[in-house]
Amino acid sequence: MILYAGSAQAQGYYEFLGSPRPVADRFSPRHGIRYNTQGYDQPDVNWAKRERKVAKKGVPAYAINEMMEFPGSPDAIGEWIDQAFDEVQAQFKGCGSLASLAGRVSPASLSVVIMPSAFFEPYYKVDVAGVYYPSTHEIKVLNIYYIWSGANAGWLRHARDLIKWEMGNFFATELGVQAEPRPDGWPCTSAH
Repeated sequence: MILYAGSAQAQGYYEFLGSPRPVADRFSPRHGIRYNTQGYDQPDVNWAKRERKVAKKGVPAYAINEMMEFPGSPDAIGEWIDQAFDEVQAQFKGCGSLASLAGRVSPASLSVVIMPSAFFEPYYKVDVAGVYYPSTHEIKVLNIYYIWSGANAGWLRHARDLIKWEMGNFFATELGVQAEPRPDGWPCTSAH
């Protein structure tokens, strides 16, 4: 269950928010979902230097400001995870035949890891911005996704957007619904 988002190669392996740091796992406040920020809950970036560097690469000021403000607060990532779970669960509960099943999906075995950049997904042999691994119940998403060039140049996504997308893949897999591609009306149009 992969989010290519146009092609993660558009960003490559550039670490907008610096290199990962070893940090302890944390748990989201409402659902207790285990997650590891790799230090991106408090990015350690020299923005005076980094801002000039990314501006020279053509990243516009609005995108640089979004990066500089990431994630907003040290507890934001845990909140995003809970919010994604709640929103996706509500989406699935809105599908008649899936409603009762969606209410029983447990977050207990789910975990989330925030990645520094696009990363190689060995099964599909492609760089990705986010992925859900059903065998381990693990979601991995990069912290900031920005497309440098091409038809989607200037496209910016936060981990919060990518977490929600992959949370959809988690629910779809748990409920036997096709995770991707997602037709109009998904997940209700994919209900079994």
